[in-house]
Amino acid sequence: MSMPGSELMFVMSKKMQIAVANILLTSLSVVLIGLIIFTQASDIIRSQIENAHLMSLKSTRGNFENYFTKLNQSAVQMEKIPDFEKWLNQPADRKVNQLEMFSLVQLLVRIHASLDYVDNVVLYDPLTEVQYSSQPTLGDYNMGYQSLLDEFALLNTDYAFLTKNTDGASTYVYIRKLPIFISGPSYYLLFHVNSKLFYDYLGITDDNKSTIGTAFIMDKKGTPIGKGTFAGIEDITRNLAHDREITSLSAEQNRTYSKNGMLITCVSSSMTGWIFGLAVPDKQFLSKIIALRNMTLIVLAAAVVLAILAVMASNHWFFRGWSKIIRLIDDSSGAKTTGKRSTDEFEKIYSHVYQLKHRLQEMLPEAKEAYVRKALETGVIASKDLGDQLGLPLNDETAYCCFAVEIDYYNQLKETYSEWDLFYFGYGVACVIREVLGDKGLAVKLNDGKLLGIFYLPDSEEPKELGERRFQEQVNQNLQTIHHFISDNFPVTVTIGVSRPKHGTKHLHLASAQALEVLKQKFASGTNQIMYYEEPSNAKTNVLSSDEVRRIERDFIESIRSRDIGETAQALQRLRRLAPEGDYRKLQHALVDLTLSVYREISADLSAPPDTPALSRLLELSTLDEWLGSLQQQAESLIALLTAEYQLQMEQAANKIKAHLASRLQEDIRLEDCCKPLGIPVSVAKHALKEVYETTFTELLLLERIEQSKLWLRETDIGVDEIAKRLYYSNAQSFTRTFKKITGMPPGQYRKINARSESANYVSKPGFAKPSSDEDCRGCVLEPPS
Repeated sequence: MSMPGSELMFVMSKKMQIAVANILLTSLSVVLIGLIIFTQASDIIRSQIENAHLMSLKSTRGNFENYFTKLNQSAVQMEKIPDFEKWLNQPADRKVNQLEMFSLVQLLVRIHASLDYVDNVVLYDPLTEVQYSSQPTLGDYNMGYQSLLDEFALLNTDYAFLTKNTDGASTYVYIRKLPIFISGPSYYLLFHVNSKLFYDYLGITDDNKSTIGTAFIMDKKGTPIGKGTFAGIEDITRNLAHDREITSLSAEQNRTYSKNGMLITCVSSSMTGWIFGLAVPDKQFLSKIIALRNMTLIVLAAAVVLAILAVMASNHWFFRGWSKIIRLIDDSSGAKTTGKRSTDEFEKIYSHVYQLKHRLQEMLPEAKEAYVRKALETGVIASKDLGDQLGLPLNDETAYCCFAVEIDYYNQLKETYSEWDLFYFGYGVACVIREVLGDKGLAVKLNDGKLLGIFYLPDSEEPKELGERRFQEQVNQNLQTIHHFISDNFPVTVTIGVSRPKHGTKHLHLASAQALEVLKQKFASGTNQIMYYEEPSNAKTNVLSSDEVRRIERDFIESIRSRDIGETAQALQRLRRLAPEGDYRKLQHALVDLTLSVYREISADLSAPPDTPALSRLLELSTLDEWLGSLQQQAESLIALLTAEYQLQMEQAANKIKAHLASRLQEDIRLEDCCKPLGIPVSVAKHALKEVYETTFTELLLLERIEQSKLWLRETDIGVDEIAKRLYYSNAQSFTRTFKKITGMPPGQYRKINARSESANYVSKPGFAKPSSDEDCRGCVLEPPS
C-alpha cells in the first residue's frame, strides 16, 4: 500500500530536522572544545612568554650593569695614572699651566676613545667650577652639564646616573666622584652617554611600531629612562611606580601581571636601582591563536548554514529537477541532435583556426629574420620584394648602408659565460639596435656573436652633396649611440663595421659584405670601436715591411735562445707599434710565419722538440692582443724547455767530469786533461761544475782525493806517507794539515775511530764527506743542489 503524499513530505521533513539538529549539536561541541583548547593554549603561551621575557630582561640588566662597571673601571684606571695622581696632589692655590691642562685633556680623550656609547668625558672641579672636556670643541654646550653636576652634589653619593630633558631631548650622564681610594680634594668625572646605548641594549629598532610592545627602564619614581617605542610608556611606568611590590623588588625577584590588555614583566637591579620591564599587548602574542579561533568559528558557522541550505535544496528541488531532466530527454528529437553535431564541428574548426593564427604569430618574426638574412647575403632581385616583405621603403634613390656588429673576444667569453648568457648578450644587443634605429633600419643575428643590419634615411629633397653628408652624420650618430650604450651598460664590448653608402637594392649584398670585411680590420686596429670601410686606394700606407718583420722575428728568436723573457716582450711591443697601420691580411700572414719560424728554429736546439701549433688554432686568434698574448705564452714555454735542456746538459757534463776525475786521482791531472777525452769545452766544464756542484775543478779534485784517502784509512793499512805520495802531496805534513782542515781530525785519529767499523756514517753513500765548517771548502757536496 502506497504512502500518501502528505505523509511522505512529513517523514522527509522529520528526517531533515533530525539531520539539522545533529549538525548543530556537532558544531556546538566543536566550538566548546575549541574554546577550552584556546584557554589552555593561551595560558601555556603566556607562561612561555613570561619565561622568555624574564631571561631577556636579566640579560639586558646584566648588559647595563657590565657597562656601568666598565665606566667605574675606567675611573679607577684613570686614578692610577701618574699624570692624574700628580694633578690630584697639586696645591689648591697653584695655577694650572697649559701643558698640564693639555695632558689632562689627552687623558680624557684616551678614556673617551676606549669606551663605547660615550659622547663626552668631563672632569669637574667643584672648588674652581672648571670643566675639562675630552671634546673641547663643544664650547658652550659643556655648560649644560652644570645643572646635572649641582644635582649630583646634592645627592651626597659616590656615583649616580642622571637624566635631563631639554625641549623634548634627553641627556644621559653617569657621574663618578674622584678620588676613590685616596683622600684628597673631590672631583666629579662625568660620562655623557649616547641614547643609542638604550636602543641597542633594549633591542629597539626603527622597524618597531607604536602599536606593539616595548622594553623600558624606569627609576623608583616611575620616570622612564631611555623611552621605548610604545606610545603609552609614561602611563605604564607611572602606574608601576605606585605598585609597592614592583618598587620593592630585589635583584633575585621578578613580577609579572596583566593590566589594560598588557602583559608586563619586571626585574630590579641592585646596582643601578632601576627596574627593567617588558610590556607586550595581549593581542600581539595571542594574535595567531586568536585569528585561528575566529577562523574556526567562522568556518563552523558557514558549515552550519551551508548544511541547512543543502538539506532544504535537496528536499524541495532535487526531485523536481530530476523529473524535468527526464522529460527533456524524452522530448529530444533527431533534428536537435544534428544541429548539436554541426555546432560541435564549427567549434572544432574555430579552435583549429585560432591555433593556426597563434602559431603563425610566433613564426612570422623568425621568417622575417630569415628572409632579411638571406637578402643581405645574396641580395634581392627588385626593391619591391624587399618593401613588400619587410616594409622598408627602399628604392633606387634611397641612400642606405649596411653595418655589422660583433661581440669582442667571443671565443674567450665562451669559457666564462654559459650558452644562455651569450644568447642573452646577443639578444640584448639586438634590442638596443632596434630601440635606437626604430623605423630607420633593422638587424638580424648571425653566428658567433655577430649581427648584420641595414640603416636608411627616407628620400630627401636636399642636394645630393648635402643629402650624403646628412646621411653620414645620421649613421655616425646612431651607431655612436648604440656603441656607447653597450659599452656603459653591458659586460661586453662590441666592434661595429660600416659599409660605404649605397643606392639601389641590387647592391645590398655588396654593402653587407663590406661591413663584414671591415670587421676583420680589428685584427690590426683593435676592438671596441666603429670602423668604416675604405677603398683599397684610400687605405693607409703599410709601414710593416718584410725586412722589419724579419728583424723582429730574428730578435724574438734570439731572445728566446738567450732565455730572456724581457727581450721577447720588447720584440712583441715593436710589433704592436707597427701593426695598427698595416693591412690585417698581411699582418696575419706575418704572425703565422713568425710562429712557425720560431718553432722551427728553437726545435733544432731541443732534444725533444714540442709540437708546432696547428694552423687552424692560430687562425682562431681574431685580434692582435690575442696574437701577442699567445706569442708571449709560447715564448715562456720555449724558454722553460731551453732552460730544462741547458740544466740537463750541465748536469751530464758535470757528472762525466766527476766520474773521469775519480778514476784518475793518483795522477797529476788538470781540467784540460779531463775535458779533452770527454770532448767537453773547458768553458762549458767550468760553468757545469759551478752550476751543478757550486764548486771549481781544484776544489772538486781536493775533495775527491780526501774522500779517497778516507777510504784507504778505513779499509787498508797504507801509511800516511804513502797516501800523501799517491795523491800528489808534497809531504805527509801538507796532507795531514789539509785532511784535518776538511774532516776536523788528523788521519791517525780518523783511522783509529773509523777503521773497520760498519756503523761509521761519515760516508753513508758514495760521495763527499761533510766538512767541519762552511769556510773549509765551498764545494763539499757531491749531489747537485735541488
